[in-house]
Amino acid sequence: MRKPASINLWIVASLFIFIVGCDESDDRSAADLTIPVSAMKVTKQQIASSISATGTLKAKFEQNLLAEVDGILHFSPAILQKYKNGVRVNEGEIIATLENPEHLLTTRVESKKMAMEDAEGELAKQKALFNEGGVTEKELNLAKRAALDARLNYDSALLSQNKLQLRAPKTGFIANLQSIYINTRIKPGFKVCTITDYAECIVEVNLPNSDLGRIAGGARVEISNYSMEDEIFSGRIVSIDPTISPQTRTFTVLIEVDNPDRLLRPGMFVKADLIVEEKQDALVVPKYAVLTRNNQQRVFIVNGIVASRLEVTTGIETRDLIEITEGLSEGDRLIVKGHETLRDKSKVRVIE
Repeated sequence: MRKPASINLWIVASLFIFIVGCDESDDRSAADLTIPVSAMKVTKQQIASSISATGTLKAKFEQNLLAEVDGILHFSPAILQKYKNGVRVNEGEIIATLENPEHLLTTRVESKKMAMEDAEGELAKQKALFNEGGVTEKELNLAKRAALDARLNYDSALLSQNKLQLRAPKTGFIANLQSIYINTRIKPGFKVCTITDYAECIVEVNLPNSDLGRIAGGARVEISNYSMEDEIFSGRIVSIDPTISPQTRTFTVLIEVDNPDRLLRPGMFVKADLIVEEKQDALVVPKYAVLTRNNQQRVFIVNGIVASRLEVTTGIETRDLIEITEGLSEGDRLIVKGHETLRDKSKVRVIE
């Protein structure tokens, strides 16, 4: 008995759908076996290993402006407007004056100046007479001594008088100004203010004795402060204390810090990364991209549509980065995400 044509068409259509469905299923299975990964291009860059420590920042130059004699502390109205905490002053600039008439009477500057001028005039006469044979060499020397003593007395009186003028010992900034004591009698040793310059700062850090052989004078240091996370300041080791504290088993390192823009301030708590090893042109990758299996370090790179496993040798390490000394080449596409479960020759597709 012959089958109707409609039945034959239905059988052919069903068979076609079955074959196509099998092909699509195979494609989906193949796609499911391809592992999504992220990759980055391997490049060369600078890397350094360091020892970290913390300390409190100090200004390299800081000097208290002290009264050497007693007197009533004065600022002129113009000075009061100018001199405030944080204001820059030049070396030798008068910050304040002391009123002390008794001290002026004791110094007798004008009197000693006149005595000096008289002695120098007499010396000139004695020199002229000596050249003409009118006085002996001994008499000339006595005149020289008298003129010298008179000048020293005058210079001493000037120094004593100048103690009533409090001048900036160096160009810097005013800090801790004791303006509440204006028009008040102060005693010798009273601190009027502090003159500081923090364009260069210093910081002392303590390191365990195990690090004593790892650092050297002049080594580079990177300084940072938590309030300025994106700012790194350049410093250098200027001295290393060779003695070890018996209480803490640490030694002290003194660091100078460049602070030209004066962003760092004295008293700040800073972190110091002391560089012990550094390379400017190294193959550097993220630390998390390197896997360790059976004491062997390895990475995966993208090679066409598969992942190739490479055994590598590492060098300098930081908190986030690691140097690859052998096994990788510049320009390789390193797999940095999705590599934890990969095997050599696993099929991969790069998603970013």
